[in-house]
Amino acid sequence: MAFLDNSGDIILDAVLTDTGRFRMARGDFRISKFALGDDEIDYSLFNKNHPSGSAYYDLEVLRTPLLEAFTNNTSTMKSKLLTITRTNILHLPVLRLLDGGNTGGTGPALSSVPFTALNSTTNGFIITCSKATEDVLESVAASGRKGIIRGSNQSEVASTNNYIAVERGLDTLEISPQVAMPATLQETQFIIEADYRLGSIVSRDGGAVPVSFIDDDQIASYYVSEGTTDSRIPVVAGAIDNLRSDEVVNEEKSLHNIRGPRDRIVQFKIAPSINLTTSDFLFDKLGTTATLTIDGFNAAQEFRYIDSIVRLTSATTAYSIDIPVRYLKKT
Repeated sequence: MAFLDNSGDIILDAVLTDTGRFRMARGDFRISKFALGDDEIDYSLFNKNHPSGSAYYDLEVLRTPLLEAFTNNTSTMKSKLLTITRTNILHLPVLRLLDGGNTGGTGPALSSVPFTALNSTTNGFIITCSKATEDVLESVAASGRKGIIRGSNQSEVASTNNYIAVERGLDTLEISPQVAMPATLQETQFIIEADYRLGSIVSRDGGAVPVSFIDDDQIASYYVSEGTTDSRIPVVAGAIDNLRSDEVVNEEKSLHNIRGPRDRIVQFKIAPSINLTTSDFLFDKLGTTATLTIDGFNAAQEFRYIDSIVRLTSATTAYSIDIPVRYLKKT
């Protein structure tokens, strides 16, 4: 649903997604809940120095052109609106990739944190889709192959040290990280979305995370919650440490990139689909073939690859982060 004109009379354009039309045709279409978003709005247009006075401060914001409604649900609603009853909140929680941990950080968890680093060439994560691809990896310790998750088979996925970790918290220096995250801002439920044609979400030990829903665009949604007895659910309670990330205290420095109070950490791997590991069809249809020099691989190699994203969303605040993923296969 979207505004067609917001200059005076309110005119709305409502369209159904492919799934909505399917359910209406089937006779079981019901609206049980809805969300509001402001993807098009540029709040920097708010001008408190407008010469005509306060009534005109938000004039340009209100006149922002709005997009027409989309039938593709993955193209909109990236910034959902929410209601918070507290009026004294100055900072809202955000999501950040752990990305190897804060530079110079110390502590007992340092041994595993480097395995969360992004690949320096792609600034994302690389999923290998064949044994031939893994055969051209550099002959260095696995920790040196930053951002590369081996995926030629289930055993490789389980044994690879690298994984994806996203931390949540208040990214501010105005509140000490030793202050506990307020209960009203904590999050125990997250949504992970990924293209199911290309890969699936698995735990750090390679166990398959149950799929909650696959939409008409083949985007799989995984609803993961803390507190479940299922070890495959990748939500970790508690922070790595409560140290400052901007300075060394008692010869210690935080491993976190979140500078203020920290909440949960979501950690997982991605396993390529059987279509990518056993066939080149999707690489030819959706991807590219090129000679690439990628950090972690021996010199320049010719690869087939598909670039995609995995989106992690905080279920309560709807804050999301897009994680770049490249599925890679040696030609």
